[in-house]
Amino acid sequence: MPDLPPLLTIVLEETGQLDRESAMYRRLLAARLRLESQFAILHVEKPLTTAGISQLCEEIESKYVIFMRTSHLLSANYVSTIFEYLRTRTVYLAEPVVYTGAIAKNVAGTKIDEAYLYSRDTDVFGVAFNTRRLADALEALGDVDRSAIYISYRMYWSIAKVKPLNTGFSMASDTKAAIGLHITGEASRLAPVIPTSAKEVRLHLLRYVALFLRGMRGQKATSISLSHLRELIRGFDLIDLLALVEPLQPFEAAWIRWLDDPAANKQFYKQLSDKDAYLVFRDKADSDENALPLYELLFNEEILTIERCYLARNLRSGHARPGSYNFYNRPIGPSSTILFFDRPLQADDNAEHLYEYFTKNHPEFNQAYFALNPKSPDWERLESKGFKLIPIFTKEFYEKFLVSDLVVSSQIYSIRYRGKSFANSRFVYLQHGIQLNDMSDWVLSKYFDVFVATGRIEADYMSRLAPVETLNSGLPRYQSLARNAHGQQHLLFMPTWRFNLHQSSSEHFAQSTYFRAIDKLLSDPALLEFLEDTDRVMHVKLHPNVEKRAGQFRFSERVVQSDLSYREAIRSAEMVLTDYSSAALDAAFIGTPIVYYHWDAADFFRDQPYESRLDYVDDGLGPVFSEHAEVVEHIIQEGFADTDPKFIQRRERFFEGVDPARINEKIVERMLSL
Repeated sequence: MPDLPPLLTIVLEETGQLDRESAMYRRLLAARLRLESQFAILHVEKPLTTAGISQLCEEIESKYVIFMRTSHLLSANYVSTIFEYLRTRTVYLAEPVVYTGAIAKNVAGTKIDEAYLYSRDTDVFGVAFNTRRLADALEALGDVDRSAIYISYRMYWSIAKVKPLNTGFSMASDTKAAIGLHITGEASRLAPVIPTSAKEVRLHLLRYVALFLRGMRGQKATSISLSHLRELIRGFDLIDLLALVEPLQPFEAAWIRWLDDPAANKQFYKQLSDKDAYLVFRDKADSDENALPLYELLFNEEILTIERCYLARNLRSGHARPGSYNFYNRPIGPSSTILFFDRPLQADDNAEHLYEYFTKNHPEFNQAYFALNPKSPDWERLESKGFKLIPIFTKEFYEKFLVSDLVVSSQIYSIRYRGKSFANSRFVYLQHGIQLNDMSDWVLSKYFDVFVATGRIEADYMSRLAPVETLNSGLPRYQSLARNAHGQQHLLFMPTWRFNLHQSSSEHFAQSTYFRAIDKLLSDPALLEFLEDTDRVMHVKLHPNVEKRAGQFRFSERVVQSDLSYREAIRSAEMVLTDYSSAALDAAFIGTPIVYYHWDAADFFRDQPYESRLDYVDDGLGPVFSEHAEVVEHIIQEGFADTDPKFIQRRERFFEGVDPARINEKIVERMLSL
């Protein structure tokens, strides 16, 4: 009797070395051992494309097929749950509860509501397709991108609703939400225009359109036409669901409104005190020389320009909802409620330093609050300093936000409460870092009334995006930052984060170039010997996203995970080593030498949601090394102790326009005038 084909094939897309130690792969192997011949694993070494998936469907003999990567995350019962469901019935589609971050401990408790359906990743991964039905659909859907197969398949077979099974699958990354979709040039449409009233499918399609538009700001050209986009938006009444796009993709929400109604080419974007910001969409030939050019994009053969302009506030009323409250109608004064905050669990950043200055120099403002999580180690410290603390992101916080006249923060969060958001209220963004890289797509997606810049180079860059909002004052933490050359000094290493490692498993993280480069440096024998011989210690400040993985690094007596605050770590540093972290500029501001170690220079910006704006070799404030041996040699030869006039000149040019003694004063002066 001939062997029967397996019921299920899992196709693993892994273009590099297959991570056979990942938790996901080991779970698949364990499941295959239990299910034996009924379950197959197929490793594909090329990126999955629509054409490639179509070919696989012709070759795979199993009744069902699932696509995934070893970097994805699975619930322990993923395979068994999917398999038990499929083997007793014939279905077109079966899917788990899909996450982009960590899988919930109680998957069954995940609320499958509109917010979930909109935020659910709509790529092909993690879902069990009926192999034959997928092949049939792809004969008609061969001109869509791989990332649209799931939505298009549901449209093609009129699958209006899907009840997720009680198991979880995670893409283990939220990169797509930040940088959008970059679809292949072979795709001629985003999705088929097959009529459906299914809200679930429409929500998926809305997210897909929003992420495509977000990706187009970086991709610049596509074979998709504007007319096709309008057909999708109008044909599926996506404008009726637009409230779900506004909080996280406000730029794309304005874009979709224009696509729905091209005559309304000036889309109101952000309320300001004197003028309001608008996005302007039009053909290149109709561009306004008084508007700021943001993008020039090619849709098939049609050029679309997107610009920014500012119009008088008296034009605002037509855009406000009837009866809505104007949060700008009261000037900021001593009776105003003002909210300050840094990270929820960590203060000691720009908001803390500005709050301390503000309450000391303007005691008449007795309703100024600092928001923080009570579990933060900074809570007790700030309480002892007399800060008026409130628990962040609680009922009390949101009620204070509702009555506040101003919010001041080093972080940007999408805060909305009872009709109030940063789109229609005052917000001063102090920044956490400095815009060293081209973050224009990110900046243009955020709401702020004031954007604090540090030096002429950054201010000039920001003025091309938001000239009315940009203030070249310097960061508040700089005013209280002074080099401690008399106490015990140390070397300081401050590596930044890699966006493509969000929510990756421990195994996948340990396999990354990022982990291996850092760990190799921390444990280098020559470096450890130098530190011992010179009685030095290297402090390592891991990025907040990496701290939970600190145990995977080989720290030692001479290379320690620093428990100092950023401020103290930088003040007492003899030298600061970084890869791309803008926090190292704090050290440069007070004259501490900095050194760059770019171990992944060729790949770094490929996976980040931004591109480099500065040439580190020509414009960096310290020497740049790309090889492990070079950076170790520089440290043990104490090359950082040599004063180089070139870097002094670069530092002066970089921080031009910042008066160290008036940073807080300039910011307070501006924020009280809003």
